[in-house]
Amino acid sequence: MHDKSVVDHGVPDDIVRHLSASLAGFEIIIVPGLDGSARHHWQSNWQRFFRADGISVGRVRQEIWSKPDYESWIATLTAAVKKSKKPVLLVGHSLGSLLSAHAAKEGLLPDTVAGALLVAPADVENGPEGERFRVAAFSPVPLSPLPFPSLVVGSRNDPWLSVARARTFARHWGAFFVDAGRKGHIGNQCDLGYWLDGLLFLDRLVQSIRIEETGLRLPHKKILQ
Repeated sequence: MHDKSVVDHGVPDDIVRHLSASLAGFEIIIVPGLDGSARHHWQSNWQRFFRADGISVGRVRQEIWSKPDYESWIATLTAAVKKSKKPVLLVGHSLGSLLSAHAAKEGLLPDTVAGALLVAPADVENGPEGERFRVAAFSPVPLSPLPFPSLVVGSRNDPWLSVARARTFARHWGAFFVDAGRKGHIGNQCDLGYWLDGLLFLDRLVQSIRIEETGLRLPHKKILQ
């Protein structure tokens, strides 16, 4: 008999089993962006999914999501990461992705950060004109290499990030780049459910971490395609 928590999310059982094994040694830290991630957002869905499957997961909780304060936000992120007793995988979206890059550049993240999935990092220099003032404190975009493996996910019709800029960020950060297709800003306005493609991107990141650690592709850890 299947557990109801497994049936509800619609993720195929073989992928659930693979992710459970792949992510067992990590803690996932969800890092939402501007205006937070609503209950239907893929980040929130992932958090429920991971908890139901026994995967360690935490979430950065900013005091005011609609009015991001750079110093407060970066301190909250750093504190959340330092609480973890396992290697950390950051799962950022939008301004949360950019915040993660800023924290890394400033040397504020501990060595326990093993990698980062950076989805639709907000291009605060070239985003929607009417919204840029809200994120001005996060400009300019940090372009220093990240000290851990990372994967940048971009969308072809994201008002906050062109594919060209996404590729530029990835190149400077030393990250892999993945084209997610036409998914808008991959956020609250998108009905992505549990975003299976994103889970596969996360798995790809984990496998790249293992390859970097060992120098060998582990034959029993197939990268989900």
